[in-house]
Amino acid sequence: MCPFLSSWILSSKSENTTRSYFSAFKRWEIFITAQGHSALPASPIHVALYLTHLLQTGASQHPVNNAVYAIKWAHNCAGLTDPTENSYVTSLQEAARRKANHGVHKKEPITKDILITLCDKFIDEKDLLIVRNLTMILFCFAGFLRFDEVSSLTFNDIIMRDDHIVLCIKKSKTDQYRQGSEVLIAKGSTSACPVSMYLRYLDLLSSVEDKSFFLFRPIFRSKDVCKLIYKNKKLSYTAARSNIVSLLKTVVGEHVNIGIHSLRAGGATVAANSNVDERCLKRHGRWKSDTAKDGYIVDSLGKRLMVSRSLEL
Repeated sequence: MCPFLSSWILSSKSENTTRSYFSAFKRWEIFITAQGHSALPASPIHVALYLTHLLQTGASQHPVNNAVYAIKWAHNCAGLTDPTENSYVTSLQEAARRKANHGVHKKEPITKDILITLCDKFIDEKDLLIVRNLTMILFCFAGFLRFDEVSSLTFNDIIMRDDHIVLCIKKSKTDQYRQGSEVLIAKGSTSACPVSMYLRYLDLLSSVEDKSFFLFRPIFRSKDVCKLIYKNKKLSYTAARSNIVSLLKTVVGEHVNIGIHSLRAGGATVAANSNVDERCLKRHGRWKSDTAKDGYIVDSLGKRLMVSRSLEL
């Protein structure tokens, strides 16, 4: 009975959250055990000293918060008194927000003109690697997809319609209860049409033996052959970022600060500045709040000037 109880308690958080908390707790355990003290249950003063150690070694706000939440989580799972409720700990957590090295540098959003220029450049491309990367880029931009969402897509998750495609997102950061959601992407009229690029990708694959396999898998080359690997393995974030960013930089240049998230931010920015309905915009991007949505959008100069122009001075 006990193992089942433990597994259900651990299931109260998502798998990724549990993994993150476990790693953070292990780091705390290694630190405090070396000092000759207990990690579970923990003394509030020892937790405060650990947070002080993190701050003194240059930790940013995130690892400090992660340490606090991990220690809280472990004590709650064990039914023990939470040491993070102590005023020393809460004050140090607040100090981390104010004093820690933040160094936040948001990535620049990608524009639709950049994508059209990029796709024009490879309009007759037959290399599977390039077309796979272009398809990922256009899906992320048009569907406001996070990397985890696009990398988790299988062939079964794509439904073709006459004038659009449907992406079935089974797992999302904001979908904690795995209810799933659908993202609709319309056919376009330029070289950067996501639907047309997806069909090009399928054409280069020749055939799909198992539609339950991931849509974007690693690629291997053997002489003149270029294919997706036969194993059902996701494309890693590191490999995807390297491929996508290097491809985008052939258009934007090396000096621009961009990443995979630039595509989600870019799609949201273009849609917002085109006066798309707010409710539909939030649904398309799977945002729960306006605050989360607004963090991705860069208002155009024209929209910003509308504020003072409305004063009619």
